[in-house]
Amino acid sequence: MNSDLKERMKYLLYVQIMSAQVLLSGAFDVAVSKTTLVGIHRQSIVLGCSFTVDSRLPLDHVIITWQRAETNDVVHSYYYGKDQLSQQNEQYSGRTSLFPEEFKHGNASLKLAGMTAEDAGQYECFVGNILGSAKGTISLKFAAYYRDPQLFIKLKPSGSTIILESQGYPEPSVFWYCAENKNVSLQPEISFIKSEDGLYSFQSILKLDNTMMKCNHVVEIQNSLVNQTVTRKFNILLQQQDIQNQNFNKNMWIALNSCTILIFVAIIILILLICRSKHAQHQKIEEKAKCEFI
Repeated sequence: MNSDLKERMKYLLYVQIMSAQVLLSGAFDVAVSKTTLVGIHRQSIVLGCSFTVDSRLPLDHVIITWQRAETNDVVHSYYYGKDQLSQQNEQYSGRTSLFPEEFKHGNASLKLAGMTAEDAGQYECFVGNILGSAKGTISLKFAAYYRDPQLFIKLKPSGSTIILESQGYPEPSVFWYCAENKNVSLQPEISFIKSEDGLYSFQSILKLDNTMMKCNHVVEIQNSLVNQTVTRKFNILLQQQDIQNQNFNKNMWIALNSCTILIFVAIIILILLICRSKHAQHQKIEEKAKCEFI
């Protein structure tokens, strides 16, 4: 048993002894949300918790403690009329607060600032006062909206490669299809990497041949945990002329090289013919000179 729990139990016993002679009516209860809460990356969230109050009784001796149900780590403690954070887990240091002005209304809610992936889990709200003590457990999930995706297109004579990148949490569902026909589903390569802050960075690579260039491409990134859908529509029809130019330039390069080779061969042949002709003329002159000498 940690020192914070011992101190709270000691204080609770003191409160109950003080209230032994107080006539109380009704049962003490603590109520929390039964719906799983979703905290957004770097934003604040309030974990709701309410308890039974009696307007005839003071709240001077209320005890409120929030703990992680899985580990019993102290998230926030309040007793002796003030926050008691000496046993607070370092993960929550400077990030938690209660609403003391709302205690009279039975509000023991906890505000948690700067939500992180590590904060996801089960939280236990314990409340004790003159009326009694009770606790409830809340489930908290972590989510991050996916950022506006970055798109890169690499053009090649044989086709194109489309690269899409974004970051969020949890892993999204990613769909590619043609706007003209949603039934034409495209199959990209998808990879995920978990970053140090707990978010997922993903890359989706779609390889297309020239037969798919006339399709108006649509990509959808769905984060069901926060009901987020990011849709981007684009086409590369305007790039078709560039591909044709690339093919034309390639053909021109081949043609020019072929012409250069042909011209070079023709020059060689011409030089050989000239040399052969001069050699033949030289032989005739030699034969004529021999005849005159005879």
